[in-house]
Amino acid sequence: MVNQILIAAPISNTLKEALLSKGYNLVDEHCLELNTIVGIITSNKLQLNATTLPNYPNLKWIARLGSGMEIIDTVYCDQHNIRYFSSPKGIANAVAEHTTGMLLSLLHRIPSSFAEIQQQKWIREPNRGVELEHKIVGIIGYGHTGSAFASKLKAFNTSILAYDKNKSGFGDDIIEESSLERIQAEADIISFHVPLNAETRHYYNQTFLNQTKKNHILINVSRGAVCDTTVILQGLQSGQIHGACLDVLEEEKNIHDILLQVDNIIERILHHNVILTPHIAGYSMNAIEKMSMELWLQLNEII
Repeated sequence: MVNQILIAAPISNTLKEALLSKGYNLVDEHCLELNTIVGIITSNKLQLNATTLPNYPNLKWIARLGSGMEIIDTVYCDQHNIRYFSSPKGIANAVAEHTTGMLLSLLHRIPSSFAEIQQQKWIREPNRGVELEHKIVGIIGYGHTGSAFASKLKAFNTSILAYDKNKSGFGDDIIEESSLERIQAEADIISFHVPLNAETRHYYNQTFLNQTKKNHILINVSRGAVCDTTVILQGLQSGQIHGACLDVLEEEKNIHDILLQVDNIIERILHHNVILTPHIAGYSMNAIEKMSMELWLQLNEII
């Protein structure tokens, strides 16, 4: 019977029970009977493209836990009447909190000073913090996560410049709609919140860095390949980037092999003023429930 749903990402028990109540069987990626699969729930574990999708001849829909659709060949899906959904609202608050936490930790030297104490070092003067108040923050991409991050920043009395080539009319008395050029000229902190596609791959490249007028803090919580890792390292070495908060890296696909290499680029980046986390900004326990429910609201209309 063709009624199986492939679960290739953590989902909430509430969503599991809802799917089971509809009469579906839930299977994992080890399922061999791909012709029985009518739906797939995934995060970034599966590459669903023109090569892999034909293996699921009865596939009706794909539900993406998270926001980025780069793992799904949407053109192929449109051509073969396969519906697809994502859940960007579910991760927005988690990403915003995580981004704010990394930024404050960097500015106030919390991880580095704590690491010193673990080494029996009590050092105060070099660990003076820098306050976020009155800083100019440039947000590139004003979708769910970019706008959620801006909402957190409002509490810190910052100046917020936001740029989104696909949106307008979102400014208010605190958030100012901006051009990319103005962010490059004025921002003390530049934060990326864009999807990964052909246009945004290596968005932050040598040309972008050269066009910035201030030494700045770089934040990337979107997709690793949005920022060229080599350029990040060069910017840190030159001082043009005087700090970075990175939840993603373009090397993630081979990260374990890379970390085992002597003097690898990640190790070299970490010699500078950087906070790096393993792509967990939107991966909170609460976000799993929120994303699952966001998907269910969409799926319940078609299954």
